[in-house]
Amino acid sequence: MKLKYMPVRNLIIYLISALLIISCTGKEEKPDRSGIIPEKDFIPLLKEIHLADGLLANPKIQNWVLSIDSISTYHYLSEKHGYTKEAFDKTIRYYFISKPKKLIKIYDKILGELSEMESLLQKEVMLNREKMTNIWPGEKGYYFPDGTDIKAVGFEVSLAGSRLYTLKFTATLFPDDQSVNAKTRAFSCDADSLNTGVKTWYETPVFLKDGKPHTYSVRIFVSSNEPIILKGTLYEPTNCLDEWQKHVRFENISLSIPQSDI
Repeated sequence: MKLKYMPVRNLIIYLISALLIISCTGKEEKPDRSGIIPEKDFIPLLKEIHLADGLLANPKIQNWVLSIDSISTYHYLSEKHGYTKEAFDKTIRYYFISKPKKLIKIYDKILGELSEMESLLQKEVMLNREKMTNIWPGEKGYYFPDGTDIKAVGFEVSLAGSRLYTLKFTATLFPDDQSVNAKTRAFSCDADSLNTGVKTWYETPVFLKDGKPHTYSVRIFVSSNEPIILKGTLYEPTNCLDEWQKHVRFENISLSIPQSDI
């Protein structure tokens, strides 16, 4: 969920209201520093207020807490941090009148921290989505030669549902690799007739043998809601040698469903 922070609107309305009341009552013009909330506590309090503003701006949350307004939230959070409504009001008035530049710096610091929090949250959400949508059955990467059987890059996975899947990976084929026209090849077939049914073939372009990483992808459209089998290998050369010198790396392998289909 993306929070829409409102760093000035609600709080500034509150501040103007408080200052109007002060000016109408004719009380002291210069606020007294005694009794204000220390900066080390004031900054975390304001950060929570901004988070609360962002949550209250979300329509779904608004429907849950119709009876809660921003001013009540400010006072509740003040008490949560161990300070009274009067201490919060006095602190806000002190900074607003006597230390406006300091207040701006405090806001800048808070907004920077909130932006960092939001960035980390978005990264976490993206990672979770990737985990949910990646149905690749094997490892995320392979490297040859490393003693691993070349059959390890073969795969077989069951797919279902009328949707588009994408097999995507990064391949680095080194110049000393002895394969000829190596590429990824795969086919899909009805799960009930894997050996005798009609096969739909998919393949990538021939891998570039330049020792540099290149990203390849295969789009696999399943048109039936009946389960099908996708079977193939990431690394298939056209030379028919039983053995050949292999020098290839596969990374970031994924078999995913588009986000719109989730």
